[in-house]
Amino acid sequence: VVSTQSTWGLRPPLTVVKKEAPPPPATTDQFMPTVMTCANYLKLPEYTSAEILAQKLALAMADGQSAFLLS
Repeated sequence: VVSTQSTWGLRPPLTVVKKEAPPPPATTDQFMPTVMTCANYLKLPEYTSAEILAQKLALAMADGQSAFLLS
């Protein structure tokens, strides 16, 4: 969990935006969040529940610790 206090010193500041919905038949729940680390930019799909959001963020943070991919 990232507290809002831990993001106060970020330059540029943390920005969270809605990621575009995929074309049918895909759903937003099938996609992972993405980031632009140089710009502190977090792109989140509009998940169908808070539980799915939490699962996807946890998975992204766990998987992202051993990889760096450009999106």
